Amino acid sequence: MAAIGLLCAGPIPQDPGYHRFADTRTVFGVPNFWNVASNVPFLLAGMFGLWRLPRLAHPESRAGYLLLCVGVLLVGVGSGYYHRAPSNATLLWDRLPMTVAFMALFALLLGERVLTRGRTTALALLPLLGVAAAVYWSWTEARGVGDLRPYVLVQFLPVLLMPVILLLFPARYLGNRALGAAFGLYVVAKVLESLDFPIEHLTGCVSGHTLKHLVAAGAVTCLLLAVPTRRRAGP
Repeated sequence: MAAIGLLCAGPIPQDPGYHRFADTRTVFGVPNFWNVASNVPFLLAGMFGLWRLPRLAHPESRAGYLLLCVGVLLVGVGSGYYHRAPSNATLLWDRLPMTVAFMALFALLLGERVLTRGRTTALALLPLLGVAAAVYWSWTEARGVGDLRPYVLVQFLPVLLMPVILLLFPARYLGNRALGAAFGLYVVAKVLESLDFPIEHLTGCVSGHTLKHLVAAGAVTCLLLAVPTRRRAGP
């Protein structure tokens, strides 16, 4: 119903104010340094996830987990690139890897909890839908008729559905505690994002958006830890 209501609404252009951030300090010649540098934890989380990859306990999780790790690594690169010079053009490279990571996670959860067949199809189709939504938004913005509706769907609908899936479907191997911690940190990250200017004004040294990146990287780490690995063999 939410999807139908959103699609029936008119096109939603990108708010130009989205590109205004509280902390615009230049450090070491890098504009918006702290919003750029705070993406490094995404790179570390992605590398940590790849380090765990050979020891995954359930082979069926491998493809989705790998795509999630790659998406997280690219978030670190794309978000850093965007924050160095915020604009609609650079924002595309922030949003593309985020949709890949979100949809890889959604496909992984669907395959573990809901689907009895078609897991490979879901893993191939969902990230492609995410990429298509981000590219469609960028294309419409370039034509002067920006439309965020498909992007909003692919980003927020899985976030709304995943807690429902966790409640209604029993776990096979994904850890509920780690997933719950990830969703909790995601909510905190969104709150910090909305309080970008007040937090910078209050602290005088760090903005809400910078903190949002750090907390979101923590959420990603929890997601990776939700996928179990085999115990290391003893000496």
